Amino acid sequence: MKNNILSISEYRNNPEFYFTKGLKLANKKNLGEAYRNLTKALELEPDNSEYKFNMACFLSELQRPGSANRMFNDILLNFEPTMFECFFGLGCNSFELGDNEKAAEHFDKYLYFDPDGEFSYEISEMAFYLKLYNEVSHENKFLKSSAVNLKKAQKNLKENNTHNAVNYLYKSIISNPLNIEARNLLTLALLKEQHCIRASYINSSVKNIDSENIFCNCLEIYILHNAKKLSKARRVLEILPYRPVKSREDLLCAATTLLYFNKHEELVKFIEMYIVDYSDPLIYSILLLSYVLMDDYQKAKEISGIITTCTPGNTGLVEWVNYAGKSANLIDIKADFKEQYKKLFILNDEPLNYRYDPGIYAGLLEENQVRKGKLPKKYTPIIEGALKKREIMYSSMYQKEIIGMLLECTEKSLEPFEAINGSYAMYSAALEYLYCKQFFIPMNKEELINKYEINRNLFNTALNRLSSKL
Repeated sequence: MKNNILSISEYRNNPEFYFTKGLKLANKKNLGEAYRNLTKALELEPDNSEYKFNMACFLSELQRPGSANRMFNDILLNFEPTMFECFFGLGCNSFELGDNEKAAEHFDKYLYFDPDGEFSYEISEMAFYLKLYNEVSHENKFLKSSAVNLKKAQKNLKENNTHNAVNYLYKSIISNPLNIEARNLLTLALLKEQHCIRASYINSSVKNIDSENIFCNCLEIYILHNAKKLSKARRVLEILPYRPVKSREDLLCAATTLLYFNKHEELVKFIEMYIVDYSDPLIYSILLLSYVLMDDYQKAKEISGIITTCTPGNTGLVEWVNYAGKSANLIDIKADFKEQYKKLFILNDEPLNYRYDPGIYAGLLEENQVRKGKLPKKYTPIIEGALKKREIMYSSMYQKEIIGMLLECTEKSLEPFEAINGSYAMYSAALEYLYCKQFFIPMNKEELINKYEINRNLFNTALNRLSSKL
């Protein structure tokens, strides 16, 4: 009897059980019970793309196109960029909402990314009539939009305006979910902004497109290191030198990460493997530093000769080579090898590149040591109110994310956030709105005002107080 009780308990906590049951009930047109079971499955496993997709389809059937589209967009943005069926759902729901322009855009995206997909015939016909009778045509303008927003983001990153860069990168990815460069830069920018949870989502989504991508795998190591998942970080780090290198940028990206995580022997073998294909003064300089850190002065001497021969006019680099070649300086070099590595980029006039710049990654390791305080107990009702009203499509880390946002507000505010008539609902609604805005979830103010049953003035007051601190 005891074993049977345990078995029942396992079923009650098994999301697959509720998901399967929900689909069966939906097929039997028992929509209320189907919704309850699908919701339970998502509550137990909020980041499961299959559950999200089926719930989005179910919401479409329930004539809730706005909620369904939020979920479709969330899948493409944060989890499964290659789940192109979402574009079909987005297009149909946009058409239902009377937005023919958006419908045509989503249908064009589906036909571009999955021309032989399951819905390609139906979409071709729908797109044809939309363009014929509504005079809407995109002609893959979303690709141009993605590229333009990526360039704007890169410009903002160079100007150290990370917040604006994040916004442009989200827009770039929404236009083209397969833009790997935008996803990697967004991961990096989110890490710089201390949004480590969200960075992890975007980083994982890149692996669904290209699991071997060097930049993506390097960023994963910093994410895992920050999350104190050190054994996982070590595993990714061990495999890193064996990932396929497709460019000089890949080589330098991996080299920076290997050096910063003290994998000097692995770094030597890694560069030696590719030195024939990528041989310039900076690569040779890094190899020289690696040999010195490994106490291999015979090979260090050979590389020193190559560098001085290749760059006789670069007196700064030649002086550094002579400095590094003297065993008397070994202790100093080992003590500040990261600073020596940064110096090599300066001496070789290497332009700023976010894939491998040592200053950026050194900053990541330093910034990620910052730990936030604890949210005052008096503000717990704000979090509880937001959790009670949470949308089913929000991530499994929703609670941690909104606590982090509210904590940031309270730390910057000189005055406490006071309850109105004993209720903090206005702040819960405003906090959810800011969460949606920050992570590009399409949620309008009116929806939240109705959901939290508050008036517009209270909502705007709370929103102004919170947003001014973020």
